[in-house]
Amino acid sequence: MDPRYRIPPLSALNAFVAFARTGGIRRAATELRVDHAAISRHIRDLELSLGITLRDKATGSLTQAGHTYYDRIAPLLDGLATATADMRNRVAPLTVTCAHGFAYHWLLPRLYAFRKSHPHMEVLLRSVDASAAFHVSGVESTNHAQIGYVRDGSTTPEPRAVRHMAIARPPVFPVASPACIQTLGGQPRTTEDLLDAPLLHEEDDTEWRRWFAAQGVHASVIPTAGRLWQAHITLAAARAGEGIALGNPFLLGDDLLTGRLVRVQPTQTPLKEAPLGAYVLRASEQIWEKPSLRTFRNWLMEQVEQDEDATRLPPP
Repeated sequence: MDPRYRIPPLSALNAFVAFARTGGIRRAATELRVDHAAISRHIRDLELSLGITLRDKATGSLTQAGHTYYDRIAPLLDGLATATADMRNRVAPLTVTCAHGFAYHWLLPRLYAFRKSHPHMEVLLRSVDASAAFHVSGVESTNHAQIGYVRDGSTTPEPRAVRHMAIARPPVFPVASPACIQTLGGQPRTTEDLLDAPLLHEEDDTEWRRWFAAQGVHASVIPTAGRLWQAHITLAAARAGEGIALGNPFLLGDDLLTGRLVRVQPTQTPLKEAPLGAYVLRASEQIWEKPSLRTFRNWLMEQVEQDEDATRLPPP
């Protein structure tokens, strides 16, 4: 066999995928029920075999090459697991990939109830970076679905042979910690006053710019108290009192109920409800009507319809 096509040991690939999926050596070891030293050894051996660095030892996260390799091999391993399960005459698990914030704060707390209602079904929740959640290869994988957030006006076309369905269009509104509001001297007077406040951005100012436009506020420059890559990280910074972030009910969990965060509500200019995008479920045509995905899809829509916090703003 041509050496270029020699496949690394399955144990090493499984260890790497488990690490990439869980985000930690020890978490991967727990998932695979092995010693954490074995996970480190497998990843090191895989790096030597490939001749590339997959894990940044300084940060403990994946390198760009690691992200690329994970995106390509994870669907293949899922397909292998599905084929094996089919040969054993078992129901293959449904893998659901979605961004961290949606997974942790909305979907994960509800999965226990799903499993109790559908004990015959196994759902594997894989939380990934928001950008990876839109990766085509993951959508096309056998028995693999994705939930991602699509901003209004997005020009990215849906891949061919992929079905998609909007789950919800949640309102987006500014939130901050009580300590931050106190530091600002209380709630702002007008919406324009927010342009003088510490605003927490994601990767860029797109979300804030669209939100201000929805409020009828022209903002030539959007000030920033820090760029924090993704919505769930900006909300973590808001909880720590670092500034004001934009959130929606799917990302806030019980933050408003517990008082960890409060809505920013100008006293003289009531805010307009502003959905800026939709959560979308994607899967390949070949599995869209499979019983497992159809069951999960129907349950998902029922949860959205029943969840008042996910469909309407709480009173100011």
